[in-house]
Amino acid sequence: MRMNSRVLGLLCGCILFTGCSHAPQSGIQSVREEAGGADEKVTDRRMSDGALLQRDKELQLGDLGVEERFDVKQERPPGSGVLPFGAPLLDPNGFPLVRRVPNPSVVPIGGRYVENVIKAAKSYMGTPYVYGADRTDPSTFDCSSFTRWVFLYALGMDLPWDSRSQAAYVKAFAKRKYTLLGQARRGDLLFFTKFHGTRASDYVRLTPAQKPISHMGIYLGNGKVIHSASKETGGVRIDTIRGKHLEYRLVLGGGILD
Repeated sequence: MRMNSRVLGLLCGCILFTGCSHAPQSGIQSVREEAGGADEKVTDRRMSDGALLQRDKELQLGDLGVEERFDVKQERPPGSGVLPFGAPLLDPNGFPLVRRVPNPSVVPIGGRYVENVIKAAKSYMGTPYVYGADRTDPSTFDCSSFTRWVFLYALGMDLPWDSRSQAAYVKAFAKRKYTLLGQARRGDLLFFTKFHGTRASDYVRLTPAQKPISHMGIYLGNGKVIHSASKETGGVRIDTIRGKHLEYRLVLGGGILD
């Protein structure tokens, strides 16, 4: 069950200023570190195993419908974004979209907040996958609880709770938005549709209505993503996108730290 906004605010304060017991020690950085930029190693070949992919129902579904597992009546902070004529800017679940910025106490690694995000993301490598994972507990993740927790833990930015809502956040607030992998930059959020197969031809004839966003991850550069795809693929992992089904499934990407 979700925490109310007051409790979540206390959680953020704990993460930012005291460090909670379940948080790894590689979180918010207050010392100088050089930006990584190294070519991160792919975890293994499970995301290229056609037989595994065809039987992996969690990977095929992604987090589509995950919001239904939570109390939709849960109070959320009032939205700061507005559309023309004063209409509130809402995510697909009907909650206000609120623009977030890094907490000013966080020192960007190498002058770039994206490196704080990536350092935090990599600290959770191997964390188990659970569909509809608790958004307030980083002991397990699905794809969107992973990205949300990483930005919350690394920068104090509390993003929406599922992939469709985080995509709506990117559409509303990102200065850079794109649909082609070649435009992706390190630290961007990438959004993918459901798995239909391993070939580009499995996706080219799909209409926009047939390509709902159901999966997401954080781009590392060099054609790679860090994400949490399914229990069978091992939870949080690093994979190559280029020339693989993830590239064919890409619906949207964008940078929210520009």
